Amino acid sequence: MLEAGICDDDRFLLREMEKRLKRLAVKHEADICIETYTDGEDIAEAVTKGKRFDFIYMDIEMKRMNGLEAAQKIREVDQRVRIVFVSSFKRYMKETFQVTPIDFIVKPFKECEFAKVFEHVLMNIRKEDKYYRFQFAKVDYKVPLKDVMYFERKYRITEIMWTGEREYYKLYKDLETIEKELKSSNAYFIRIHKSYLVNYWHIAKFSADFVELMDGTRLPVSRSRKQNLDVIYQMQSTGIVIGDKL
Repeated sequence: MLEAGICDDDRFLLREMEKRLKRLAVKHEADICIETYTDGEDIAEAVTKGKRFDFIYMDIEMKRMNGLEAAQKIREVDQRVRIVFVSSFKRYMKETFQVTPIDFIVKPFKECEFAKVFEHVLMNIRKEDKYYRFQFAKVDYKVPLKDVMYFERKYRITEIMWTGEREYYKLYKDLETIEKELKSSNAYFIRIHKSYLVNYWHIAKFSADFVELMDGTRLPVSRSRKQNLDVIYQMQSTGIVIGDKL
């Protein structure tokens, strides 16, 4: 699911951009969730409080807080969000460089120009963005897949164990569902047990009974899942590369 933000004090244009983004998302087979704001202060506050967008379309001239000031505040807490500035004045283009936007659209924009910018943003996300996205307790999360060590199922809850400052995350999904979702990414996760789905790149060594991760954690391998490790061993023995390293 793509998380998009649009900020513009022109409510008509705000709704028009929202409609266009939804049409383009359908055309490019991308699920999208869009939140709209009419002032830079509001969207900057949302990001400061933990909201994470994949991309933001940001007007520059607004009443309380303009788009440049809002983008500066957003960059203080989120360096990765892709910002597209939207303005009637080209003179602002140079000023926007300090907050590293991904693109700039001059109003009034044509349909083909708007579509071209969206395609650029979408291509960038699909090429570089490798996160596992989920929701828990009505809060949206994005966890870098390269940092995920393993998923562990505990009754109705699945815990995501990772190498970040926070020890783990929780979500209401079973491992079968998560495994299917991960197949669409370039990450390589191995089901070693009914309760464990492990990131291949975090495995230091393995045997018939357990896998040991880079941090020394040992996880059990069930008999029914042992064949998954056998396949990996055979591929390594023949020099076949497994997946893409994140």
